[in-house]
Amino acid sequence: METKDRFELLVSELEEFVIILLDDDGIFQTWHPGVERLFGYTEQEFIGRHMDILVPEPDRSDGATTRELAEAVRVGRSSDTRTLVRKNGQEVFVDGVTVALFNESGKRSGFGKVIRDLTERQQAQQSLLAARDELKRANQHLERMTVELERSNEELREFAHIASHDLSAPLTSTRWLVDLLEMKYSEHLDERGKDCIQRIRRGLDRMSALVDAVLAHAQAGQSPITSSESTPAEEALYKALENLRSEIIASQAQFVHGALPDLLMASEPLCRVFQNLISNAIKYRRPGVPPRIEITAERESASWRIGVCDNGIGIEAQYFERIFIPMQRLHGPEIDGSGIGLATCKKIVGRAGGRLWVESEVEKGSSFYFVLPGE
Repeated sequence: METKDRFELLVSELEEFVIILLDDDGIFQTWHPGVERLFGYTEQEFIGRHMDILVPEPDRSDGATTRELAEAVRVGRSSDTRTLVRKNGQEVFVDGVTVALFNESGKRSGFGKVIRDLTERQQAQQSLLAARDELKRANQHLERMTVELERSNEELREFAHIASHDLSAPLTSTRWLVDLLEMKYSEHLDERGKDCIQRIRRGLDRMSALVDAVLAHAQAGQSPITSSESTPAEEALYKALENLRSEIIASQAQFVHGALPDLLMASEPLCRVFQNLISNAIKYRRPGVPPRIEITAERESASWRIGVCDNGIGIEAQYFERIFIPMQRLHGPEIDGSGIGLATCKKIVGRAGGRLWVESEVEKGSSFYFVLPGE
């Protein structure tokens, strides 16, 4: 195969390009397979036509091709990136170069033109720009939502604090009146009257505990929960046990735990989680059976699964989700509680990037597990 034939074969194989020759007037002299792929013209339809057929209006009427050829003659070549038009009228985005050709004697013998299709690249760029604009709008919307959420949270915390204060004042006054009533008139009260006073006291205690629990739930997460420095889970556990000392002694609760990890969580909220879960394990014990509470730790990839497992009365499966909703208690006043402790635990663990759930069997016990990042 001669060199000329090999060159023509190479040119015909470059389908991602259009390589063509034109005469001095801009009439197509050759055809290339890329012409049909990109513009839809067969060889018979293309050769002999003016290059204007590829130029859309108003560029065609404006003499765009004349300027292109004139520039190629003046400086040797003309390059541009623009929109051309297919045979069916559909636009295609291309870049190209037109070169003036001269023979051995220096006389111009026409032009050569190379065109490359950039439509897919342009569409990808447009899609990228559209995605970037959409992301920008989404970020702006997210920023507005974040500001609004922070404002709402601040209003909620303020409301909880005010409500707690406003409720605590009448509770204190009522408690003082009950104390005064008992002190001055106890000798005139029969057993029924004394029982009523004790019922009032217990009701005030429950109301006071509920107010404190509501305030604690609202404030959960107000201070930083996660931490770049690890907290020994064992230290947080011991602090929780110390806070529950009187309940532990009264219930004769037994505790078992192995080695506990360091967790990427602030000490105070971790202590609160332990304290709430252990307090529940003590409250919901089986009658006549001392509570046995085991604290476990298992590695899960980059996190740790911590368990607080008891031998208490257990929970029916249908209530596994309900118990984490504020104020949703499963038992009456015979068992102390506000109905908010588990909701607060779930809020704290969730804010720390973890999750909390329960596994339980009635009359066998419950196991509360939470997963947190750790070292």
